[in-house]
Amino acid sequence: MDGNNIRVLVCGGREVRWVLTRKKVRNVNLRVKPDGIVYISANTRVPVKFIEDFIREKSDFIFSALEGFSKRENAPVLPKASEDYQNGDTLCYFGKYYTLGIEIDESISYAAQESVSVEEDKIVVTVRYGNRVGKVLEKFYAEETRKLFETLNRRTRLMFSAKGYDVKQADLQIREMSSRWGSCHISEGKIVMNSRLALYPEICAAYVFVHEYAHFIVPNHSAAFWAVVGDIMPDYKVCTEILKK
Repeated sequence: MDGNNIRVLVCGGREVRWVLTRKKVRNVNLRVKPDGIVYISANTRVPVKFIEDFIREKSDFIFSALEGFSKRENAPVLPKASEDYQNGDTLCYFGKYYTLGIEIDESISYAAQESVSVEEDKIVVTVRYGNRVGKVLEKFYAEETRKLFETLNRRTRLMFSAKGYDVKQADLQIREMSSRWGSCHISEGKIVMNSRLALYPEICAAYVFVHEYAHFIVPNHSAAFWAVVGDIMPDYKVCTEILKK
Protein backbone atom coordinates (compact mmCIF):
# COMPACT_ATOMS: atom_id res chain seq x y z
CA MET A 1 0.00 0.00 0.00
CA ASP A 2 1.42 3.38 -1.04
CA GLY A 3 -0.65 5.38 1.46
CA ASN A 4 0.32 8.97 2.12
CA ASN A 5 4.00 8.43 2.94
CA ILE A 6 6.22 11.16 1.59
CA ARG A 7 8.83 10.00 -0.90
CA VAL A 8 11.89 11.91 -2.10
CA LEU A 9 13.17 11.96 -5.66
CA VAL A 10 16.27 13.85 -6.81
CA CYS A 11 15.79 15.73 -10.09
CA GLY A 12 18.71 17.73 -11.46
CA GLY A 13 20.33 17.90 -8.05
CA ARG A 14 17.17 19.12 -6.32
CA GLU A 15 14.81 17.11 -4.15
CA VAL A 16 11.16 16.62 -5.01
CA ARG A 17 8.97 15.50 -2.12
CA TRP A 18 6.00 13.55 -3.39
CA VAL A 19 3.07 11.44 -2.27
CA LEU A 20 1.47 8.68 -4.27
CA THR A 21 -2.19 7.76 -4.00
CA ARG A 22 -3.56 4.78 -5.91
CA LYS A 23 -6.90 5.49 -7.56
CA LYS A 24 -9.01 4.17 -10.40
CA VAL A 25 -7.79 6.78 -12.86
CA ARG A 26 -6.75 6.38 -16.47
CA ASN A 27 -3.77 8.77 -16.44
CA VAL A 28 -1.06 9.72 -13.99
CA ASN A 29 -2.19 12.97 -12.39
CA LEU A 30 0.19 15.47 -10.79
CA ARG A 31 -0.62 18.40 -8.51
CA VAL A 32 1.82 20.76 -6.81
CA LYS A 33 0.51 22.27 -3.56
CA PRO A 34 1.68 25.19 -1.41
CA ASP A 35 2.92 22.77 1.26
CA GLY A 36 5.81 21.96 -1.08
CA ILE A 37 4.67 18.44 -1.83
CA VAL A 38 3.83 16.97 -5.22
CA TYR A 39 0.70 14.84 -5.10
CA ILE A 40 0.47 12.00 -7.60
CA SER A 41 -2.55 9.81 -8.29
CA ALA A 42 -2.19 6.76 -10.48
CA ASN A 43 -3.79 3.39 -11.20
CA THR A 44 -2.43 0.39 -9.32
CA ARG A 45 -1.08 -1.00 -12.60
CA VAL A 46 1.32 1.92 -13.09
CA PRO A 47 4.85 1.04 -11.85
CA VAL A 48 6.60 3.39 -9.45
CA LYS A 49 9.54 3.58 -11.89
CA PHE A 50 7.18 4.99 -14.54
CA ILE A 51 5.86 7.57 -12.06
CA GLU A 52 9.37 8.62 -11.09
CA ASP A 53 10.27 9.13 -14.75
CA PHE A 54 7.06 11.13 -15.14
CA ILE A 55 8.06 13.40 -12.23
CA ARG A 56 11.53 13.93 -13.72
CA GLU A 57 9.91 14.85 -17.03
CA LYS A 58 7.74 17.45 -15.24
CA SER A 59 10.51 18.72 -12.95
CA ASP A 60 10.81 22.16 -14.62
CA PHE A 61 7.09 22.73 -14.11
CA ILE A 62 7.28 21.46 -10.51
CA PHE A 63 10.16 23.72 -9.49
CA SER A 64 8.55 26.71 -11.21
CA ALA A 65 5.31 26.12 -9.29
CA LEU A 66 7.15 25.73 -5.99
CA GLU A 67 9.06 28.98 -6.54
CA GLY A 68 5.78 30.72 -7.30
CA PHE A 69 4.29 29.50 -4.02
CA SER A 70 7.39 30.67 -2.16
CA LYS A 71 7.14 34.16 -3.63
CA ARG A 72 3.46 34.43 -2.66
CA GLU A 73 4.20 33.26 0.89
CA ASN A 74 6.96 35.83 1.31
CA ALA A 75 5.12 38.65 -0.42
CA PRO A 76 4.34 41.68 1.77
CA VAL A 77 0.78 42.08 3.02
CA LEU A 78 -1.34 45.02 4.09
CA PRO A 79 -1.73 45.53 7.83
CA LYS A 80 -4.94 44.13 9.26
CA ALA A 81 -6.81 45.20 12.37
CA SER A 82 -7.12 41.57 13.43
CA GLU A 83 -3.36 40.91 13.41
CA ASP A 84 -1.19 40.94 16.53
CA TYR A 85 1.86 43.20 16.07
CA GLN A 86 5.03 43.36 18.12
CA ASN A 87 7.99 45.74 18.37
CA GLY A 88 10.53 44.85 15.71
CA ASP A 89 8.06 43.44 13.19
CA THR A 90 8.74 44.32 9.55
CA LEU A 91 6.29 46.40 7.54
CA CYS A 92 6.36 47.23 3.84
CA TYR A 93 5.21 50.72 2.90
CA PHE A 94 5.30 51.88 -0.73
CA GLY A 95 8.11 49.56 -1.70
CA LYS A 96 10.37 50.08 1.31
CA TYR A 97 10.71 47.90 4.39
CA TYR A 98 10.50 49.43 7.85
CA THR A 99 10.91 48.20 11.41
CA LEU A 100 7.79 48.62 13.52
CA GLY A 101 8.07 50.57 16.75
CA ILE A 102 5.16 50.53 19.20
CA GLU A 103 4.74 53.24 21.83
CA ILE A 104 2.07 52.83 24.49
CA ASP A 105 0.70 56.11 25.83
CA GLU A 106 -1.98 55.59 28.46
CA SER A 107 -2.68 59.33 28.58
CA ILE A 108 -4.41 59.06 25.18
CA SER A 109 -8.11 59.55 25.79
CA TYR A 110 -9.61 58.93 22.33
CA ALA A 111 -8.70 57.28 19.03
CA ALA A 112 -7.98 60.52 17.18
CA GLN A 113 -4.90 61.02 19.37
CA GLU A 114 -3.35 57.75 18.26
CA SER A 115 -0.83 58.23 15.49
CA VAL A 116 1.57 56.71 12.97
CA SER A 117 4.83 58.34 11.92
CA VAL A 118 7.14 57.17 9.15
CA GLU A 119 10.80 57.78 9.90
CA GLU A 120 13.95 56.95 7.94
CA ASP A 121 13.79 53.20 8.53
CA LYS A 122 11.06 52.86 11.13
CA ILE A 123 7.28 53.16 11.38
CA VAL A 124 6.25 54.24 14.87
CA VAL A 125 2.71 53.61 16.08
CA THR A 126 1.53 55.41 19.19
CA VAL A 127 -1.55 53.85 20.79
CA ARG A 128 -3.22 53.63 24.14
CA TYR A 129 -3.40 49.85 24.11
CA GLY A 130 -1.14 47.38 22.32
CA ASN A 131 -4.07 45.50 20.83
CA ARG A 132 -5.00 48.59 18.79
CA VAL A 133 -1.82 48.61 16.69
CA GLY A 134 -3.34 46.60 13.83
CA LYS A 135 -6.43 48.80 13.67
CA VAL A 136 -4.39 52.02 13.66
CA LEU A 137 -2.02 50.69 10.98
CA GLU A 138 -4.88 49.50 8.78
CA LYS A 139 -6.53 52.92 8.96
CA PHE A 140 -3.23 54.72 8.29
CA TYR A 141 -2.46 52.66 5.18
CA ALA A 142 -5.99 53.19 3.86
CA GLU A 143 -5.86 56.97 4.38
CA GLU A 144 -2.37 57.40 2.89
CA THR A 145 -3.24 55.20 -0.07
CA ARG A 146 -6.37 57.22 -0.81
CA LYS A 147 -4.43 60.50 -0.63
CA LEU A 148 -1.84 59.23 -3.09
CA PHE A 149 -4.37 57.67 -5.45
CA GLU A 150 -6.50 60.81 -5.56
CA THR A 151 -3.41 62.83 -6.45
CA LEU A 152 -2.34 60.32 -9.11
CA ASN A 153 -5.86 60.24 -10.54
CA ARG A 154 -5.82 64.00 -11.13
CA ARG A 155 -2.22 63.97 -12.38
CA THR A 156 -2.79 61.12 -14.82
CA ARG A 157 -5.76 62.83 -16.44
CA LEU A 158 -3.65 65.98 -16.90
CA MET A 159 -0.82 63.93 -18.43
CA PHE A 160 -3.19 62.45 -20.98
CA SER A 161 -4.71 65.85 -21.78
CA ALA A 162 -1.24 67.35 -22.24
CA LYS A 163 -0.57 64.70 -24.88
CA GLY A 164 -3.79 65.57 -26.71
CA TYR A 165 -5.94 62.70 -25.49
CA ASP A 166 -9.55 63.57 -24.74
CA VAL A 167 -10.25 61.93 -21.38
CA LYS A 168 -12.28 62.94 -18.37
CA GLN A 169 -11.09 62.41 -14.82
CA ALA A 170 -12.24 58.98 -13.71
CA ASP A 171 -14.24 58.24 -10.61
CA LEU A 172 -11.97 56.38 -8.22
CA GLN A 173 -12.67 53.26 -6.18
CA ILE A 174 -10.08 51.52 -4.01
CA ARG A 175 -10.30 47.95 -2.75
CA GLU A 176 -8.03 45.00 -2.15
CA MET A 177 -7.94 42.58 -5.06
CA SER A 178 -6.16 39.25 -5.35
CA SER A 179 -5.55 38.99 -9.09
CA ARG A 180 -5.67 42.49 -10.65
CA TRP A 181 -3.80 45.72 -9.96
CA GLY A 182 -6.58 47.80 -11.42
CA SER A 183 -9.62 47.74 -13.66
CA CYS A 184 -11.32 50.23 -15.95
CA HIS A 185 -15.10 50.49 -16.24
CA ILE A 186 -15.42 52.54 -19.41
CA SER A 187 -19.19 52.94 -19.46
CA GLU A 188 -19.18 54.20 -15.86
CA GLY A 189 -16.09 56.36 -16.25
CA LYS A 190 -14.62 54.57 -13.24
CA ILE A 191 -11.26 53.11 -12.30
CA VAL A 192 -10.84 50.56 -9.51
CA MET A 193 -7.39 50.45 -7.93
CA ASN A 194 -5.90 47.68 -5.82
CA SER A 195 -5.08 48.87 -2.29
CA ARG A 196 -2.17 46.40 -2.27
CA LEU A 197 -0.26 48.88 -4.42
CA ALA A 198 0.57 50.56 -1.10
CA LEU A 199 3.17 47.78 -0.76
CA TYR A 200 4.99 48.74 -3.97
CA PRO A 201 6.96 51.82 -5.08
CA GLU A 202 4.73 54.80 -5.89
CA ILE A 203 5.77 54.67 -9.54
CA CYS A 204 3.97 51.32 -9.82
CA ALA A 205 0.67 52.89 -8.75
CA ALA A 206 1.33 55.69 -11.25
CA TYR A 207 1.79 53.08 -13.98
CA VAL A 208 -1.47 51.31 -13.11
CA PHE A 209 -3.32 54.63 -13.41
CA VAL A 210 -1.74 55.21 -16.83
CA HIS A 211 -2.66 51.66 -17.84
CA GLU A 212 -6.29 52.05 -16.83
CA TYR A 213 -6.66 55.54 -18.34
CA ALA A 214 -5.24 54.18 -21.60
CA HIS A 215 -8.24 51.86 -21.75
CA PHE A 216 -10.46 54.93 -22.15
CA ILE A 217 -8.57 55.45 -25.42
CA VAL A 218 -8.12 51.83 -26.53
CA PRO A 219 -10.40 49.29 -24.74
CA ASN A 220 -8.12 46.26 -25.22
CA HIS A 221 -4.48 45.21 -24.95
CA SER A 222 -3.57 45.61 -28.61
CA ALA A 223 -0.38 47.21 -29.92
CA ALA A 224 -2.30 50.49 -30.17
CA PHE A 225 -3.08 50.30 -26.45
CA TRP A 226 0.55 49.78 -25.45
CA ALA A 227 1.55 52.61 -27.77
CA VAL A 228 -0.67 54.93 -25.72
CA VAL A 229 0.80 53.65 -22.45
CA GLY A 230 4.32 54.15 -23.82
CA ASP A 231 3.46 57.64 -25.03
CA ILE A 232 2.51 58.67 -21.49
CA MET A 233 5.09 56.58 -19.59
CA PRO A 234 7.98 55.49 -21.81
CA ASP A 235 9.64 53.41 -19.06
CA TYR A 236 6.47 51.60 -18.01
CA LYS A 237 8.07 48.16 -18.47
CA VAL A 238 10.14 48.75 -15.34
CA CYS A 239 6.88 48.82 -13.39
CA THR A 240 5.40 45.77 -15.07
CA GLU A 241 8.48 43.78 -14.07
CA ILE A 242 8.23 44.94 -10.44
CA LEU A 243 4.54 44.05 -10.26
CA LYS A 244 5.23 40.52 -11.53
CA LYS A 245 7.29 39.73 -8.42
